[in-house]
Amino acid sequence: MSSMNSRLKGFGFGKRKSTASIQPNREQQQSPTPPSGAAPQLPQLFQSRPGPAPSVASNSSQQSLPQMNHPGAGPRPPSYSANYPPGPPGPVGRTSPLTNQGPTRTPPSQMVGGPPPINTGAPPVSGYPPPVMGGGPPPLQGGPPGYAGAQGYPPPPQATGPLAPYRGNPAAEVEGNSRSKAQLIVGIDFGTTFSGVAFAFATNNEAKEDIITEWPGAGSYTKQKIPTVLYYDQYQKVVGWGPDIADALAPTGYPKPGVQKVEWFKLQLMLSGNTYIDPINLPPLPPGKSEIDVAADYLFKLRQAMRAALQKTLGEVFNREERNIRYYLTVPAIWNDAGKAATRAAAIQAGFLRDENDNRLTLISEPEAAALFCSKTGLLNLKVHDAVLIVDCGGGTVDLIAYEVEDENPFTVAECTAGSGDSCGSTALNRNFSNILRTKIRKMKLPDGSKTAGRVYAKCIMDFENRIKADFRNNGQKWAVDVGIEAEFPEAGIEEGYMTFTNEEILQCFEPVVNRILELVRNQIIAIQAQNRTLQNILVVGGFGASEYLFQQIKLHVPPQFQSKVVRPMDSVAAIVKGAVTAGITERVITHRVARRHYLMATLQPFKEGYHPEAYRVPSLDGKDRCKFTRQIFVQKGQKVKIGEPVKVSFFRQVAPGATLMYEDILYACDDDVCPEYTKDPSELSVELFDYG
Repeated sequence: MSSMNSRLKGFGFGKRKSTASIQPNREQQQSPTPPSGAAPQLPQLFQSRPGPAPSVASNSSQQSLPQMNHPGAGPRPPSYSANYPPGPPGPVGRTSPLTNQGPTRTPPSQMVGGPPPINTGAPPVSGYPPPVMGGGPPPLQGGPPGYAGAQGYPPPPQATGPLAPYRGNPAAEVEGNSRSKAQLIVGIDFGTTFSGVAFAFATNNEAKEDIITEWPGAGSYTKQKIPTVLYYDQYQKVVGWGPDIADALAPTGYPKPGVQKVEWFKLQLMLSGNTYIDPINLPPLPPGKSEIDVAADYLFKLRQAMRAALQKTLGEVFNREERNIRYYLTVPAIWNDAGKAATRAAAIQAGFLRDENDNRLTLISEPEAAALFCSKTGLLNLKVHDAVLIVDCGGGTVDLIAYEVEDENPFTVAECTAGSGDSCGSTALNRNFSNILRTKIRKMKLPDGSKTAGRVYAKCIMDFENRIKADFRNNGQKWAVDVGIEAEFPEAGIEEGYMTFTNEEILQCFEPVVNRILELVRNQIIAIQAQNRTLQNILVVGGFGASEYLFQQIKLHVPPQFQSKVVRPMDSVAAIVKGAVTAGITERVITHRVARRHYLMATLQPFKEGYHPEAYRVPSLDGKDRCKFTRQIFVQKGQKVKIGEPVKVSFFRQVAPGATLMYEDILYACDDDVCPEYTKDPSELSVELFDYG
């Protein structure tokens, strides 16, 4: 028999082999398990390996139970549970690539070449939440879905042209899994629809964040964010990405024959364990490419452009410091551990790190990055115990997190409610507009596959992205789009070459999406008030957060006492990427998090007659029966956990003389508010790999 005091430092859990050298001792001498001293090496992608093998001697006053270890291949027994130790649990750790991805997903049939024909008989998609994905528009020639006017990307508010060569600063200590010298901090806002990069030197807490605004393919235009899009040829080679898409497009503006446009692939990184994203409506991936492969292809191109920009700006300083760059990559707050692990795997595959053991990459939630940026800029005037609600409205998701101020100097905060969110970002508007547009095109009574219908569709989608979506105010305005045709179709709203959309039609695109966001905001306010905290600010950030209609609706629908507290930074689109850099150049600001899931392990508990199912009864050597599939929860959903303190779980395992001393435990995570009593039903629990550190 042996005892084990396991130190778990991750919030993403899954099947992982745990090894121990167990010395059965019939005198049962005390020998507590030493804590795991070092993080085990990350394996090759999606392969697991045993962790370090501590030496454990038997220690217990309990009698021996029957041998539960199965020799050779096959399932391992669960742990026996001991008393749960007092004290707070530990932090959420970074996850590693998933071990078991399940069966390989076969990509749907591909459509390449020119624009897809418009099926004028296809019914619109109804209901809410609207599917995040669907037939997207042709490649945008302008900038992000704007919130910047019809011309797309605006110049940054403080654009100053190319930066002067950097003259050097002393190295600064940056916090990570281990302390390491790092001067250059790079923040990456890897978004569903648009992405951006910023950087700074971590010489002091006052370092200024600079955004990269010069990108390949953009010409003389400066862009704070670039499209998160790829173009593949028939050989799965990237022939266009972000703004650099000239080689991928035909003169018509559509992909060349054999070229496939791939977008919104970020959301596919988090399909595992998330039910609010409908995989049926996600654009197809290239044949033979996984979601991690596609994300890695984009991040590789982003890294190449980033390196070129930093070499131009910093000169020799960049060449000298590149190997020490610390990266802070943003992810939605609502992502589960599988999504974070897949994102990290894509970043490793893209070459941001030297190998799987390189600890220079930190994942930071998007609302957290926004909070860091706004606190540094002085936008928030908060006192101890005040709360601030971050509403991060992006392209694919909307995330909300509430923070409570713990100290003013140094400024530190803790999560005071569990984060929430949904897939009600700005891409949902596109889906709704597409349905309305298809309804109008059907009234033109053109044959399926009509080039005229395709031209009208493409023109309207592009104008919606670059103008209508940004400028809509619900003020009765009509919107005329130049569709470039001479024929009149008054029944479809086309006259003199323009298709007209009424205010009511555009409102139909916004209402279900905005209503869902308002519901999320309302629920967070209720949760904050339940904690008896004073809500001082509601901070709206993100690209979709720059929509004036959305911002005004949030102000209008919060309780009256909070309407003046709804604020938005001047540079809301860049708040996330600048905040990611801020995370690298400031002291740790966030001290506690609120667990969004239950974390538990399977155990064998003493069998209770009349309570435990008879089918779960198993015998033991000491003559006492036990119940299998019972569980021990060591982190409760909604529980506040302190960053930097490991979770300690005590348990013991019964082994018989001659039994194998290698064992495997499964650690589970559960999203339900009430965790199921038994681990038997896999539909209620998810199994994910966790990472020490």
